Amino acid sequence: MGNAIQEIEAVEADDALHDFGGPHGNKGGDFAQYWLIGRLLELEKAGRPDYLFLCEYVQDIAEFDSAVQPTTLCLYQLKKKEGTHWQAHELTGQTQKSKVPKPDKPVIKLLRHVRTFKSLKATGAFVSNGKFDVSLASGQSSINDPIVGLHLLDSSQTAAIKEAIAAAEGIDAAAVDLSAVELWNSTLAIDDLERHIDGIVMEFLSERAPEHVAQAKSFAEALFTRVRALARRTEKCVDWSDLVARRGFGRKDLKSAVERLQALPDKATFRKNLYDKLSHDWQFHKAARVLSALTACARDKVLVGTGNRWALNGLDVAQVCAACAASELSDDHTFKTLCESLAPACPALRPDEINALAIYEMTEWALSQTPA
Repeated sequence: MGNAIQEIEAVEADDALHDFGGPHGNKGGDFAQYWLIGRLLELEKAGRPDYLFLCEYVQDIAEFDSAVQPTTLCLYQLKKKEGTHWQAHELTGQTQKSKVPKPDKPVIKLLRHVRTFKSLKATGAFVSNGKFDVSLASGQSSINDPIVGLHLLDSSQTAAIKEAIAAAEGIDAAAVDLSAVELWNSTLAIDDLERHIDGIVMEFLSERAPEHVAQAKSFAEALFTRVRALARRTEKCVDWSDLVARRGFGRKDLKSAVERLQALPDKATFRKNLYDKLSHDWQFHKAARVLSALTACARDKVLVGTGNRWALNGLDVAQVCAACAASELSDDHTFKTLCESLAPACPALRPDEINALAIYEMTEWALSQTPA
């Protein structure tokens, strides 16, 4: 363990062994950070006993098998792609005329960084939303392959890469293992990152904290905010504990986040309680329609976000609710007042949907007034 930690720290101290992903806060940065959220939930659902991610360590993201005694490492370079597929000249610098790889190309740099580690079992993955159109030794098309090992490229490419690495390291070409680096095609939608991850988080919470599924969107936003902050901490760290503290997010952090979520009020139950109170003398068909609409409203608020059909169009619901509370109006009176305000602000909604939205917003406002 000591040798592995020392190696991690030595690499962190070497400025020549860093290849960060460029400007933060753009679509490319968002892709990397949302992908990380999906990856850590994937590991958690798979039952990994421990894991730790470091942002901006050597490459965009580094995944360790332990936060205490790491023995394996996977380096991830993440790049978005719009339009065409990835081809060899972009990945390794190899063309039809010349198979000699270029050292400044992303996959070659990734391979070089992976091979830097000796005490840790290191691998790497070039991850993109774009597909890979590369020549394979099998002669088959690679375009629909979710994972392409570097060793599976055609023999002229792999031979040239091995020779280049061997020459740079002063070793025999046969000792260069290209299977340590892979090309990964991610299904994460580049133009709909937030909603895609909201759905993944919702599925995760349905298993781990089903009573809080309606809070999936806010939970995903909290995770994204945390990860984005870590990705901006590119200052040099002095040791392993400093790296973990400044740029790390692992299993214990996710566990703590879920526990904090479970400590929050169960909004779905509060909404149902308010619905039951308001609907006690409604006709059955109206009660059924409003309950159905309330379910749809809560779901859309999670999955669709600000662009959903329940948008308030400038209406300050909090102000209306606060005014009703200040006047000590009953829940029935507050409900009717809010429905009267929502109807002109949301003309596309049916009366039962206005009722449902009023219940949803009354609950959200009431719980927002509860001390943390």
